Amino acid sequence: MKPKGGYAGEILRVDLTSQTFTVEEFSEKDLLLYAGGRGVGAKLLFDGFPCGTSPLAPENRLIFVTGPLTGTPFIYSGKWMVIAKSPLTGAYIRAVSGGMLGVAMKRAGFDALVIEGAAERPVFLYVHRGMVEFRNASDYWGLTTKEAQEQIKAEVGEGKAAVACIGPAGENLVRFAAIVSGRRTASRGGVGAVMGSKNLKAVVISGHKSIPLADRQAAINLSREQTRIAKEHPIFPAFSEKGTAMLEWIDSLGLLPVKNFREANLPGIENLYSEEFAKIRLRHTSCFNCPIHCGKVYRVEEGKFAGLVNEGPEYESMFALGSMVGNTDLGLTVAADKLCDDYGLDTISTGGVIGFCMELFERGILKEADTGGYKLGWGDEEAIYELIGKIAFREGFGDLLSDGTRLAAEKIGKGAEEFAMQVKGMELPGYDPRGAMAQALNYATSNVGANHCIGYSPREITGVPEPTDPFTTERKGEMAKYNQDLTAVCETGIVCLFPLLFGMVPIGLYGQMLSTATGIDEFADEQYLLRLGERIWNLERLFNIREGFGRKDDTLPRRFKEEPLREGKIKDHTVNLEQMLEEYYQARGWNPESGEPTEEKLRELEIFV
Repeated sequence: MKPKGGYAGEILRVDLTSQTFTVEEFSEKDLLLYAGGRGVGAKLLFDGFPCGTSPLAPENRLIFVTGPLTGTPFIYSGKWMVIAKSPLTGAYIRAVSGGMLGVAMKRAGFDALVIEGAAERPVFLYVHRGMVEFRNASDYWGLTTKEAQEQIKAEVGEGKAAVACIGPAGENLVRFAAIVSGRRTASRGGVGAVMGSKNLKAVVISGHKSIPLADRQAAINLSREQTRIAKEHPIFPAFSEKGTAMLEWIDSLGLLPVKNFREANLPGIENLYSEEFAKIRLRHTSCFNCPIHCGKVYRVEEGKFAGLVNEGPEYESMFALGSMVGNTDLGLTVAADKLCDDYGLDTISTGGVIGFCMELFERGILKEADTGGYKLGWGDEEAIYELIGKIAFREGFGDLLSDGTRLAAEKIGKGAEEFAMQVKGMELPGYDPRGAMAQALNYATSNVGANHCIGYSPREITGVPEPTDPFTTERKGEMAKYNQDLTAVCETGIVCLFPLLFGMVPIGLYGQMLSTATGIDEFADEQYLLRLGERIWNLERLFNIREGFGRKDDTLPRRFKEEPLREGKIKDHTVNLEQMLEEYYQARGWNPESGEPTEEKLRELEIFV
């Protein structure tokens, strides 16, 4: 069925080398098979991509995508996504963000922006009125993300234009550099480094077109139903009041990683609980058309960073810049998060590499002569704060850390690989896999490396839609597959994952939203959507296989498989990964020896390669 709404309908392709652009229509077949957002983005990356391309070469594609729900009356619909080959992992990557860029892109008339090539000198793209301007960005090179956005908006004379830019980390090709829009970030996997490798400081988009809908009144009515469901949900008050800043919740489950995932408890961690952040909160913020307003702006009231104001941190930043590095100081956590956002760094990987080096220093593998004079004690304020800048500018010891824990460990040697908490090169997020088996399996098999959102396990962590034993390995292969496929479906819209994970958006309701926006009846079928999600996951897997990944890469650090914690709620547990992998490959219909989709599975999913 031909879409009747939801889509802007066009792809904007930009070649930075020749400074030219073209506009083309989306294939109706691709929209039916992949829906939008992450699905069509993966297809745009996969098709015709030169195998073996370096992630930092001009030939890598930097793809910004929206979905058929982006910018519509549906709530939670302000998300956009960046897709590329990752400089951190060498695999497929997708990084998600909120704010207004996706809405502006749809209103400018584009569902996707595909950027190739590399400019000779720093530029920024200005997309407006169906045109693309290639503007000199030399004066903005070196600026923080906040400074760059303010000055670029002043230059184009459109205060409401949406800007996505990189900071010094992206310019210096830090392999976990982020792209920042407002104070929201597309963080994981180094998409900011891809942008920097292209000499692209920013993308600026101004759009004023209306977004077509197959049935506008039905969409408005369904949006009201969404809002009612959200506000009547038992978790809504806490989610709205605290956002994701609920570190005490993860701590109470025993899943909070402490000191590079080595310990279970951290004295003083209550200083980072939500009630302490509530004391310094100035206001709430939100993405486009979202009643939850989970974003929080804080002002540090005392200590070295008194007076500092920042939007954030969220949970993952609290863990990465807090318990992961042995820090319990609230002011330092806020300040470190702000510095990462200003420089354009993924906070998870930043905390991951610092915690990794702190353990190496404690074990004597690194010494002061190696670290540029830093003693790297757990929770050391000076080391944590100053190393963020060293990483962003690739200065001294920071240059080693800027490539991530996997490459840093290879260079350090002396058994350092044992203490790099990464999968496929990506540092682990803030849930200890020894306490949630489906979550652990998701980390190991994820197409992007260790990532909590790409296959989050709500049954184990939130108890939605019903709780399950987090320690059993039985049927966790099926569960991980379902979680991964469902997330892929959600990220076609594109809508925020958190309402889905907390049970505010049942998949049946989500299907109605897609169908109402586009007029495509198939999207209202739950099984059709799950098959669509499975198709996306398999296509991403094929991209990775083409780049040399396979079953050997579906693993976890030895620590989680052989070293149980000796205290806490998940003590004495490890991850029996091999047993779950066998079930997972069977559930996916993949070759159990290679971890590759079979030809039969590809035909079944209508993936023809």
